[in-house]
Amino acid sequence: MGSIMLDTDQLRSFLAIVDTGSFTRAADRVNKTQSAVSMHVRRLEERLDRPLFVKHGRGTRLSADGERLVEHARRMLQVEAAALADLTATGLSGRVVLGIPDDYAELFLPDIVGRFTSRHPQVEMSVLCHPSTEVAERVRNGEIDVGIVTDCDEIHGVEILREEPLCWVAGLRAGAVEEQRPLPLALSTPSCAWRQVAVEALGQAGIASRMFLMSTNYAAIAPVVRSGQAVTVLPAVVVDSATQRLLGPESGLPNLPAVRLGLLRAPAGRSDNAAALCDIVRASLLPSGAGLREAA
Repeated sequence: MGSIMLDTDQLRSFLAIVDTGSFTRAADRVNKTQSAVSMHVRRLEERLDRPLFVKHGRGTRLSADGERLVEHARRMLQVEAAALADLTATGLSGRVVLGIPDDYAELFLPDIVGRFTSRHPQVEMSVLCHPSTEVAERVRNGEIDVGIVTDCDEIHGVEILREEPLCWVAGLRAGAVEEQRPLPLALSTPSCAWRQVAVEALGQAGIASRMFLMSTNYAAIAPVVRSGQAVTVLPAVVVDSATQRLLGPESGLPNLPAVRLGLLRAPAGRSDNAAALCDIVRASLLPSGAGLREAA
């Protein structure tokens, strides 16, 4: 068999189906007809000589090979975005606004801002830190051009970039706060998906809890957790191992699902600047990229 080349447009359609759960919604996302998206999948299957989707009830689901392709496809598209961001010179000017939850800001902002401002020095970049739901609302209102969001299942039109395990997090002093009952929690407001997941998991496990601190600002939550006053939940990638520790199964706390981090772009506005920023965000959020704390 000769060498096999995978088409990035076809991979983009494939991932759009995976992320949206629908050929119709995938077509809307990649701005193609549904028949074109279906053709992309067929061409991929022909190139790989194996099915990527199989029948499941009235619909379809990923085959085992399709599941294997997902991570490879994400990496290929993110590497493509990184190359475009690094090598494409532009004469952009004007403004662009990025929105990001503050619990991800420390990890990803330095790389995103550094890359963008060095490649597009004539563009005035602004950053707004808000919870994901507010970032999404401001993107829809046109106040934010590009948003980085979690809670991706609750927000329409998100391009999924990475998935991270959600973990219980405490200060470095072992066996202290996590053994308290009711368990003291430091979490965001009730509208936060992470809070909902954490509280529901504790309830199902029969573990009593109480809200020690409620804040949408992670800068307020972090010192409370570091000092051993309460437990919080965070994606593993943003945990600072110098001041925090992950609580594993031995802690007696229930397992939590993974969370997805994605990209949301305003439908109108500063399109060229937003497109350039999207390329930078994709490159920075690549799982093996420079933004990761463990690579520091």
